[in-house]
Amino acid sequence: MFKFAHMADVHIGAHKDKRLIDLEKEAFYESIDICVRKKVDFIIIAGDFFDEPMPKLEIVKNVILKLRELQEKSNIPVYVLYGSHDYIRGGTSIVDLLDAAGLIVKISDYKNIKEDNQGKKILNIIQDDKTGTKLVGISARKNGAEKEYFEKLNVEYLEKQDGFKIFVFHSGIQEFLEHAPFAKECVPIEWFPKGFNYYAGGHIHQNKEEYNMKSKGYENIIIPGPLFIGWGQRDYKDVSNGEKRGFYIVSCEENKVMENGIEFIKTNKLQGKYIPFDVTRKNSIQANDEIIEEINNLEVEDDTLITVEISGELSSGKTSNIDIFQIHKLLAEKGTIDPKIIRNDLTTKEYQKIQVTNEDKTKIEEELLEKNIINVKSKYEMLKEEKGVNLANELLKLLKTQSKKEGVIESALTLFGISESNKE
Repeated sequence: MFKFAHMADVHIGAHKDKRLIDLEKEAFYESIDICVRKKVDFIIIAGDFFDEPMPKLEIVKNVILKLRELQEKSNIPVYVLYGSHDYIRGGTSIVDLLDAAGLIVKISDYKNIKEDNQGKKILNIIQDDKTGTKLVGISARKNGAEKEYFEKLNVEYLEKQDGFKIFVFHSGIQEFLEHAPFAKECVPIEWFPKGFNYYAGGHIHQNKEEYNMKSKGYENIIIPGPLFIGWGQRDYKDVSNGEKRGFYIVSCEENKVMENGIEFIKTNKLQGKYIPFDVTRKNSIQANDEIIEEINNLEVEDDTLITVEISGELSSGKTSNIDIFQIHKLLAEKGTIDPKIIRNDLTTKEYQKIQVTNEDKTKIEEELLEKNIINVKSKYEMLKEEKGVNLANELLKLLKTQSKKEGVIESALTLFGISESNKE
């Protein structure tokens, strides 16, 4: 008999609030401690170990200390798959450094993927020394670019392997998410190799029974969801609304998962509260006054994770008349943790509605610029329509890539066709 842990979407480094940084660290440390107490034989992290390829060194140091302790005291190996947040094109990420230091083992490396004489991809198989378990998988890339590897995968080579086999992935499955905005990035289950004992998934930030499935030729397709919160507004909303967070411990014997051998371990100890406001048929001043009044009367304990969602179509007035800064200030004064205010579905009859359908940060920015251009009224042609979108994208790139104020100003002036000599 042996046991392993299956984690995913840890997203270490995703938070800026000091309390959330500390709680994120505690959640990771506690998860490792539980694995030690439960005497698991190995740990799988199915992508997005970190929130970005090169996080702050202080955060990395804390992870290194815990991984070293795990290695030296318990000798439990940690197998890690690249997630879309871990991935850095043509470069070296912190996952690569931890692998090189011997603190983790990378499950998949695109550099080691070979092709057979038919152009099909042959994945490198890793075998756990203690249990003999064979682990193999396909790492994620940005915007679901790993799909081409799934499509060209030599599944026959994997299916003929004997022993206990785990396929690790960090991709959406089409059958789960056919109506999701990012469905085109998902992979059909038929591209996965059949006959594996366990499919250790990541990427989907919810732990729902319908995501844990069996299909013809497949069993134990499991997606744990994030270990702590995750990283985006939807994650904050889900946790504020009581959605569980954690990981799985799986018990196995005789080359199969034991009956009732998949146990979910809840790790999230955050107390949350989700507060929705529907402002439909209200003017902006009335809606703002009602929201402020309710927030003023709100009673919450310290260190509660609060998400306020304002939605609906205002009968008149600007959406900016709803004082987001005041709402945030009031919530912060009540001791809540990093309060989030969501207003993606807040519109007014005075403006056209903008909807976002992507989840990648860069794509969201591009999509918002393209859709918001309809609300830009300017006498300058360079700020209108496609020209305006292109200019805005270039300015955004400058802000991201140039750290010195003078460099940003100089490059921006060049974009606008203004020289230093005539900018006055």
